[in-house]
Amino acid sequence: MEFENLKSKNKENLIIKKGFVINPQTQEKFEADILILDGKISKISKDITHNNADSVREINAEGLYVCPGFVDMHVHLREPGNEEEEDVESGVRSALRGGITSIACMPNTMPVLDSCYLIEYIKIKAREINYNIYPVAAITKNLQGEVLNEIGLLINSGAVAFSDDGRGVQNARLMYEAMRYGGQFKALFILHEEDGNFSDGGLVNEGYYSAMLGLEGISSLSEDLMVQRDIMLSKVSGARIHITHISSAKSVELIARAKAEGVNITCDTTCEHLFFNDSVLTGYDTNYKIKPPIRSEYDRLAIIEGLRNGTIDAIASDHAPHLLLEKNISFKEASFGSIGLETLFKASLTKLFYEEKLSLEKIISLISLNPAKILNIEGGEIKVGSIANIAIIDINNENIYESDNIISRSKNSSFIGQRLNGEIRYTIVNGKIGFSNN
Repeated sequence: MEFENLKSKNKENLIIKKGFVINPQTQEKFEADILILDGKISKISKDITHNNADSVREINAEGLYVCPGFVDMHVHLREPGNEEEEDVESGVRSALRGGITSIACMPNTMPVLDSCYLIEYIKIKAREINYNIYPVAAITKNLQGEVLNEIGLLINSGAVAFSDDGRGVQNARLMYEAMRYGGQFKALFILHEEDGNFSDGGLVNEGYYSAMLGLEGISSLSEDLMVQRDIMLSKVSGARIHITHISSAKSVELIARAKAEGVNITCDTTCEHLFFNDSVLTGYDTNYKIKPPIRSEYDRLAIIEGLRNGTIDAIASDHAPHLLLEKNISFKEASFGSIGLETLFKASLTKLFYEEKLSLEKIISLISLNPAKILNIEGGEIKVGSIANIAIIDINNENIYESDNIISRSKNSSFIGQRLNGEIRYTIVNGKIGFSNN
């Protein structure tokens, strides 16, 4: 396992030989070679040869799948402010390990990403390490839900979307004004749907297991009411909204109905919500303490069906690093959140491909093409002329996910001890090999 220096200004020419290329745009796969010159895909064909072979590095992808690099649209990098949990560089290494070539980083840092200079700071860091990072700016000043940010100026500085992730905008009138204002700039709102009146003080999903374990519950109404509210506001304002980390069956139903009515809405879920139900809480493992909480088996099955029928557009990690001292304490006092960059592909493949029998092309769409389209960024395709952002994967590998193998600075993963399928063999970012494991 090796990480390579993406910062190097030296151009690297590559040939990927004999891989099965997955094109999620057309939902097809085929065996071919891929020639990469000066960072871009130059040719896709069988049996490519190159006149100046000494200047081209060859990757043997026989028996492997060559996919568009994965796009994670919900990541917490913790920089600036909490770099001991994760900083930009450690987060990028974790992403490379997971086959992820582009990430959208959320604004709940210290200070909050609510000013142009901080958005520009993230963009500069991304350029320095030659990695694709798209900052998401706060909807309201300091995430306090009281004063709107300057959406137009933040877009000009490089903000790809807007979110008050972590709590959400509680004031309906303010959210409506944000949607009307943002509509002038075709802004994307990534909405954390949580009604604090139902969730404050809650720890886990409200239901059988919360009662059995004596843990304060969070009703799914906390999410469902806000999803319904923002669908109504989007319908009136015409704003483009994306509901993130949906967890409840009712939310899936509401979003499906909104799409049928022509509302400009998309959504994602996380690997935890498609993989687990709240029975995992019986051991009081704080790595399962996330928000929104892991819900019932009924909700989990609705999430799976939403992914199958296209109601749910994407899967995101909601990568939320925490120090050991924030997790290795009582369940009540532990922080919410789980890391997920390194398990986004593995968990999706394990549950959706091997258990639920979704096609590999469909799964790759959920973690590459669709999030790229939602964010309106380059990515999600392998085609001649495009920048080479590629993940080369082995779907036949299987192992138990252990904390000792985690690259992230924090180790709070819900998937520790789980048997997961799949392995990333190469991650190529902007035409350069950033990670290899062959």
